[in-house]
Amino acid sequence: MQRREFHKNPSKGSTVVGIGYKGDKVRVDQFAYKVKEKTWYSRGTVTRRSDGKRVRGYAIYYCVNPYEVSPPPAYPKRP
Repeated sequence: MQRREFHKNPSKGSTVVGIGYKGDKVRVDQFAYKVKEKTWYSRGTVTRRSDGKRVRGYAIYYCVNPYEVSPPPAYPKRP
């Protein structure tokens, strides 16, 4: 099983608040871009099939959306 770690903040080093697995329902409501890591993050809620528990947090965009069904917004250019 592929697992996804959901973090408290959009960063690889932040605290993990929960884990979701492949096939679980994920509802994404926000995108975040981490400039230092050059990584897109998605914030959303996952409902696990195994126990029905909901976990809310940030996960790496390509882990939550591997087929890029809903692409992240274009990176805003700085002036």
